[in-house]
Amino acid sequence: MGKNKLFMILVSIFALMTGLLQPSTSYAAEETAIRIAENIVKLNIGETTVITVDYSKLAGAFDDIAITSSDTSIAVASIADTGNGIACLGIAGTGLGTASIAVYSISNPAIVDYTAVQSGLATGSTIINQTDGTSLTAIYNDRIIQYPAILTGRNNAQIAVTGLILERERGIDCLKVSGELLSKDSQVPGMTVFYANYYNAAGGLMKRQAVYTRDPQANTYMELKWYIPDGCVKILIE
Repeated sequence: MGKNKLFMILVSIFALMTGLLQPSTSYAAEETAIRIAENIVKLNIGETTVITVDYSKLAGAFDDIAITSSDTSIAVASIADTGNGIACLGIAGTGLGTASIAVYSISNPAIVDYTAVQSGLATGSTIINQTDGTSLTAIYNDRIIQYPAILTGRNNAQIAVTGLILERERGIDCLKVSGELLSKDSQVPGMTVFYANYYNAAGGLMKRQAVYTRDPQANTYMELKWYIPDGCVKILIE
């Protein structure tokens, strides 16, 4: 296979995994020709698992199948045929985060299915907190939140983080950060602004969201609250 053709296939698969490309209507009858048994796989770093792939409706059979990972530093995979239209997809967690593993048709990359791999994340509602100097990481079962010990907002406003919670209510997820106001907005009296950046499983920036809050009147304690967009797996707070 030529480099140009391989590049175009990988671009098509990436676009499908990130929702930028929809299968052509001419392939509607075949769009279910590849089916991965599980939509989400949770692994520890270094852990492996095997799930089945049904390709029995694919015209090109197993010789027409290929796989790719959206981020090999987080998850890698291999595939082997077991016969009768069933293949085994082996997946290994290689790093902290969420990645997508796609199984697709070589002759028509619009025929594709994929599974989300959550590698090294906490299970259930557990929170794992890690620190490396002034950089902190909070790991939930399906999200990574990275933030400095001191948040810097608009016009040099600063907050020393004292607490972080991921709230799940009524189908809406919110990130709530509390802290001590160290310095106020130097240009806008009475109002401070801080920012969070949201990324999807493919590593693309979904949204940069600002939270506006009034300066505390009686003390220096503050609470910041951001709404988390659907599909977000990683949050960077500035």
